[in-house]
Amino acid sequence: MNRKNLIAVGFVLGLFSLPVSADKPGPPPVDKFESGQSAFDAGRYVKARELWLPLAENGDVRAQYAIGRLHEKGRGVERDFATAAGWYRKAAEQGHADSQYRLAVGYGYGWGVKKDEATGLIWLRKAAANGQKRAQKVLAQAYEEGRLGLKADPEQAKYWYDKAKSGS
Repeated sequence: MNRKNLIAVGFVLGLFSLPVSADKPGPPPVDKFESGQSAFDAGRYVKARELWLPLAENGDVRAQYAIGRLHEKGRGVERDFATAAGWYRKAAEQGHADSQYRLAVGYGYGWGVKKDEATGLIWLRKAAANGQKRAQKVLAQAYEEGRLGLKADPEQAKYWYDKAKSGS
């Protein structure tokens, strides 16, 4: 065998000795949101925030909502309604129903934002339309009692009560 053939044979044998990653799956990817949820559930709020914040900053609506809740409740951070409302708004603008509801509550009571029932009603309607049960019940009550700037409307009240009961 000449030198070129020896190099070629060595190269081919070397290829066969490399591990084939397609044959052996690696460890499952780590879901940082779920890891954060586990930390939160264990009362490790600072760790949960550490895991969720990069996700939230990159647009993950679950993490944005979770960071908002940490700030609203003062878990692992100073209680700060304005910061909570900011995170809720980011997720709410992406259609996250729970964030839409929390933002509606914020506007209704002036928590972290200037009290503005009309804006709160806009977010409440969005949350209800997106299936958020508490929003549906509050909207039904508002129609039933003629609150939040709405005229009493028994048909609308029934519609929203029925939606809340059906879970849609």
